[in-house]
Formats: sequence, structure tokens, C-alpha cells
Amino acid sequence: MKKSILAYALAGALVFSASPFALPVAEAGTATAANNAAQDQKIVKRVEAERAIEHVRYLSEEIGSRPGGLEGEKEAADYVARNLKSYGYDVEYQYFPVADQYIADVAFEDGTSWEMGAAPNGKVSKEAVSGEAIYVAGGLKAADFPADTKGKIVLLTREATTAAYRTQVDNAIQAGAAGVILQSVVGSRGNYGSTFSPSLTKSYDVPVYGAAYVQGEWLKERIEKGAAALDLTAVRYTDLQSVNVIGTKKAKTKTADTKEVLLTAHMDSVVGAPGANDNASGVGLMLELARVYKGYNTDKDLKFIAFGSEERGLLGARYYVDQLSQPERDEIEAVFNPDMVATKYEPAKNLYAMTVDGSKNIVTDSTVAAGARLGNSDILPGQFGSSDHVPFHNAGIPAALFIWMGIDSWDPLVYHIEKVYHTPEDTIEDNISGERMQSALEIIGAGLFDVIRKDVPGKNK
Repeated sequence: MKKSILAYALAGALVFSASPFALPVAEAGTATAANNAAQDQKIVKRVEAERAIEHVRYLSEEIGSRPGGLEGEKEAADYVARNLKSYGYDVEYQYFPVADQYIADVAFEDGTSWEMGAAPNGKVSKEAVSGEAIYVAGGLKAADFPADTKGKIVLLTREATTAAYRTQVDNAIQAGAAGVILQSVVGSRGNYGSTFSPSLTKSYDVPVYGAAYVQGEWLKERIEKGAAALDLTAVRYTDLQSVNVIGTKKAKTKTADTKEVLLTAHMDSVVGAPGANDNASGVGLMLELARVYKGYNTDKDLKFIAFGSEERGLLGARYYVDQLSQPERDEIEAVFNPDMVATKYEPAKNLYAMTVDGSKNIVTDSTVAAGARLGNSDILPGQFGSSDHVPFHNAGIPAALFIWMGIDSWDPLVYHIEKVYHTPEDTIEDNISGERMQSALEIIGAGLFDVIRKDVPGKNK
């Protein structure tokens, strides 16, 4: 998931009338509230975090990293499609082109290997470059490199600016390095850096890779324990297609005014990350709610959509929205978009319903109301501009993102999100909470059901 944030919490008050009509209004409101609470239980009693997390396990462990346009994403698409078909949904694939990917593999003698980004201007070859890894502090001066650098694979902690790390790379290669690995750094908010493809202005016949922060730390540990022999290979993937998977359940009774409601989640991950919380958690939640909703009739069309290539610039969602005609856009009443909904990171203590501009809409209203009915104080509204809800918002379609986060009340620009998103540590073991998944399932599930359920006279009103 791409990240940029300004979030806030809202408080409200109820004002009661002393008019002669107060009692009948209160009685009507009480009946409606009681009915809504009863409807919530149709979802709450059926959703199971364990089932959702089993989907997370398959996506993050059986498949692993799922970069947009590559085989892992396609395997994820097939997995989503199989499950939606098994629930009885009509399923279609929507393909779209994406740019080339440069993927590096760093292999060790013990059989383990790590996925990293590769610099297009460095050596990109399936022919291995082998050597012993050394760590060099600094790298901005030629004198930083030891005399025996020649033939070694040099690990450097990347400097903050692109120009500075280009100097590091150039100095390492001038010193005779057989390969260069730039370690990403910890971000300003404490988040561990992800893999990346270094941007170089010069071309080198030497592999230059971008490692996640934790991969650099792991490599330093191996170096300290003795010689760390590496094999470096890389592949440029071209003519790529990413894919969206769309599962549809038509309204029981279709009219010219029938609306459409979407539950969406991106299934891709960044390079080198298994993406358990970002965003196998959102896909797991989506599939579990699809299982629950399969037996319910609705007055609205319901679509479950797994988007591809969110991490490459919201490409799947943008493509989906771009293909819609204006009448088709007008039919969409609401878009629910879970992205990172199960982290166990303690400072991320609330589930937020985020809109691009911070305004309320049918999605935020339904889920915040559901949370209140359920006695669940996790859910809060907020503002966030970087996930698959953005293209829908830009097209004038009500949409909201759901994400666990912590916001400091004294400064809304200070927020807490798990340290390990976009890294190799975004795993079930390190980063998934069953309790938070269950909370998200109940709140989002009940809010969504409130929007889509079939209107039965005398029951829903």
C-alpha cells in the first residue's frame, strides 16, 4: 500500500427534542436500531477470522511475494477466482499492461535466497555473479573501501539522496567491487525500508541491487559470523500484464434503478515482501465476507474485486474505473476498500474508515454506525489519500479505505503504522492479529450488509 496521511477522530452529540412528537420518534428510532442490530448479527455470528487468515496464509506463504505483473500475482488471481467461483459468484479476469520489472535474487550457500530490486543500469543477468560479501560503512569517499574490495560484493547503507547513493555505488565499483547491495534505511516515522531498484545515471557491468533494511541487517549478521558467499542473479521481465479479478452477485430483483456496491482489496505486494498484512489481510477479509454473503439476497448488485498492481501506482483500480462509462459509474453506490486490516502492531490501535478528502459518505457512515451498534469502539473516520479508494473518489464515487493505524491526538500528522509493512517481515507470525481481523470483519461486514441487504417491508424499516 502507498502511504500518505492526515487523519483525525471525530466526536458527536445527540440532541433530543422536547416536542409532543418526541416519544413516537424515539419509539420508531428504537425499533429501527433494534432491527439494525439484529441484522448485524447475521454477519457477526458467521464471520470467522481463522478462515480469513487461512487465505492470508496461502497468499503470503504458499505463494509469497506478488509483484504486479509477475507470476506470484497471477497465482494470487487464480486463487481468488477459484474461491469466488466456489461460492457461486460469476468471475471474470480484467487484464491491463504494466511496465517492466527488474527483480534480483540473492542466493546463499545454505539454499536460502532473498528477493530484491535490481538497477536497470547495472548488470541484469541470469548468469550468477559470485563473491564474498563485505560491509563498508560510508562509501562517499574512495578511502572508505578496504584494499581487498576487488572481487567482493559490497553492502552499503544507502545515503538519503539519490545523488549520494550514486556516488557510493560509483566508488564501490571503482574500488573493484564485483557487486553492490544498497541497504534501505529506517524511515522518518520508524518504518523499515523496503527493497528498491536503484536509479543510476551511469551504466555498469556490475549488479547493483536495492535491499530492504532488514535484509541488510540480516546480511551484516551473516558477515559477522564468517564469510558470506553470495550468488547474484537478476531478470528483466518485459511485456507484462497485471490483472483484476471480479466476482459478481446480481441483485435478486433487477430494475433500472438497481445500484451496485463494491468490496475491493489489492492482491499484489512489493518486491521481496510476502505481504501478509499488506494486503493479503484485505483479500482474506474480502473472501471471508464473500463466503458469508453468498446465501443472502440483496436489492443491489454486489461485486468483490481483487485489484492488481496497487503497489505500482494504484494501476488496477485506475484501470477498472477508466473502463467504466459514466452511467456505469453512476450505478456504483459505495466502495469498501480494506487495506492492511489485521496488523498486530500495538500502536496502530484503531481501525480507520478513510476518505480522500476527510468527508463522510455512505461507506464511513455505515461502518461507524455498525461499530457503535456492536459496542466496538475500534472504528474512527479519517483522511487518507493513497490506496485503491482514490480512483473511485476522483470519479465521484463514494469510497473509503479501512486500515489499522494510531493517530497522536496532539498532532494529526504523527501516525503509527506497523514497522514491517513492505518488508520481508510482513508475515503472519510477525504481523497478523486474529483479534483485529475479527474486529474488521464484524465492522466492515455489518456496515456493508446495512448498505446492500434486501429491503423487507416491516422488517428493515
